[in-house]
Amino acid sequence: MSKLSVRNAAPTLKSLVAGAGRLGALTALLPMAAFADWRMNLKPANSSVAQQMFDLHTLITWICVVIFVGVFGVMFYSLYAHRKSKGHKAAQFHESATVEALWTIIPFFILLAMAFPATKAILDMRDSSAPEMTIKVTGYQWKWGYDYIHDGFGYLSTLSTPLAQIKNSESKGENYLLEVDNPLVVPVGKKVRLLLTANDVIHSWWVQALGVKQDAIPGFIRDAWFRADRPGIYRGNCAELCGKEHGFMPTVVEVKTQADYDVWLAAQKEKYGVGKAANTAVAVDTKTYTRDELIAHGKTVYEGVGGCQGCHQPTGKGIAGQFPALDGSKVVNGPKDGQVALLLNGKAGTAMASFKHLTDKDLAGVMAYTRSSWSNKAAEFAQPIDFAKARNGGVLPAGAAPATAAAPSEAAPASATASGAMPAKIYFATGKKEMPGDAKESLDAALTFLKGKADAKIDITGYTDKTGNQATNLELAKERALAVRAALVAAGIGSDRINMKPPAEITGGGDNKAARRVEINAGT
Repeated sequence: MSKLSVRNAAPTLKSLVAGAGRLGALTALLPMAAFADWRMNLKPANSSVAQQMFDLHTLITWICVVIFVGVFGVMFYSLYAHRKSKGHKAAQFHESATVEALWTIIPFFILLAMAFPATKAILDMRDSSAPEMTIKVTGYQWKWGYDYIHDGFGYLSTLSTPLAQIKNSESKGENYLLEVDNPLVVPVGKKVRLLLTANDVIHSWWVQALGVKQDAIPGFIRDAWFRADRPGIYRGNCAELCGKEHGFMPTVVEVKTQADYDVWLAAQKEKYGVGKAANTAVAVDTKTYTRDELIAHGKTVYEGVGGCQGCHQPTGKGIAGQFPALDGSKVVNGPKDGQVALLLNGKAGTAMASFKHLTDKDLAGVMAYTRSSWSNKAAEFAQPIDFAKARNGGVLPAGAAPATAAAPSEAAPASATASGAMPAKIYFATGKKEMPGDAKESLDAALTFLKGKADAKIDITGYTDKTGNQATNLELAKERALAVRAALVAAGIGSDRINMKPPAEITGGGDNKAARRVEINAGT
């Protein structure tokens, strides 16, 4: 019992009412406490244009508030003070020139007060003249392509939220559906001009904090610009409904200091071979993969976010009148050269776009997967080298050499693996997450690769099959990958040099060796 009830076992009505009042006040404050940090407004501005938008939004909001209070205040006062119960009668009047003048002149000046800053903001938004750098932005279903025109390289930016989060098999991350593998990177304080177009349908590149929202339309070039005031990471979305995976197409901009940007730019030029001599060997993946290896890799590309299944469906049946079926397709089951050409060049007048932006291995994998899935039983399949030749008029590029990241064959001698060739593969026992005894050679390969270059990184991916409980399988693949990372960290590798990739599924049952592997690839 409380002290109050002990002192007065029979409280008066007054004390009960007072106590109930205090309890009611406390209860009323609980929602306020729960929402103490809740705010509804635009994101903090990080550019002059975004700040103008924010200020304009605030100004017009307050003008609307004043109008609302004035109009409804007069209306409610009139209803209350001149009600019939007080003896007032409705006045009869017509065509007051004074009233008509007032309700014309006052709104005119209100519109002027809004129009002047709005016009200034619009003019500033469209003034993309005298940029300090220019980047071409291309929208794809469903990813963004960024080309640094004056620096000679470009790359794709794809959603990196793990599939397990999207399928609700693990808790959502802080930036769920707003994180990418390769953000647009720019220096702080520089005027950046964007040239926007699209490869397939209309997209819209939008980052609210930078004050940029511009449609990307196939066959047209639109432009926009921004100048970031502070370093940081700024997130947005495609703001134009562009198909099934529209919600999985974020826009992320990383603003760096000039010194950090210069370091990043030098690394990108090195990565993409910008400025290298013309006779420098061209990296081509010349490895001959087994059909099962290509199918497993192609499945991850086909079913990945922004992959082929968005149009052609997981069943390969497509959508009647929009996207043709791959199951039973004459192209998919026909000569391999026809599908190679279609994947590289697309088909004019249809929704089938060119997929030259994918790697040769990605394309070969998708081709093998589609030719071996559903009712398709095509005998022919292509290797990455076939796509390399097709890109270069049927012959290998001059000076072509095997890619440093090409996978060694599983039958390769231990010395070849230990030399640092990637990817390295570690095969686990069925249902086990403990490191196998024969993992040393693959770990040595990863260590050799990392120690060979100070800024080198690796990606670690755990694989599993699709039989049994999916959540359990994915968790086991994740734990195996973490065991590999722990072994590398114990060997002296910094965890910042290890990228953990989402677990991947492949076809086949639990007896499939490839479904029990953890793969270590060269990272970025």
